Amino acid sequence: MNLKFRQITFEDKFSGILGLVIGCVFIGGGFLVNNQITKERATLKQTQGTVVDSLRRRERDSKDKQKETYAPVVEFLAKGDRIRFTGDYRSYRSSNGKIVAVRYDPQRPKTTARVVDSYEGLIPWISFGMGGLSLISGLRQISPIYLSSSDE
Repeated sequence: MNLKFRQITFEDKFSGILGLVIGCVFIGGGFLVNNQITKERATLKQTQGTVVDSLRRRERDSKDKQKETYAPVVEFLAKGDRIRFTGDYRSYRSSNGKIVAVRYDPQRPKTTARVVDSYEGLIPWISFGMGGLSLISGLRQISPIYLSSSDE
């Protein structure tokens, strides 16, 4: 392995700076999402709910093709009261009896309840990873030094 120097072109500088900017945006977005999740976990109450029904909706996508989406009707207990709410519409149907995590504001459980996605905690880490890779790629583009494995 030998250290070599190379000429940096305008395209190298441009793509390197673009990679650095995109990396910073991804990392900043990861921090924002992580802070939002942390705030929700600290201020909202989390409990278990049960899917008791599903609502079906037909809609057209961007290609004017008809598709069906489903929203779970979830029931949970808040201060001894049974609360029912409708979750977000998705392309798949949740089976009745399925146990889901529910997060809600104890002051207004009916209007603030939502189903917690199981992959919610992964989103900031995926953003950090993509941002880190973009930063490394951008730094590599603007660096005048590179490693060579051959004796050129």
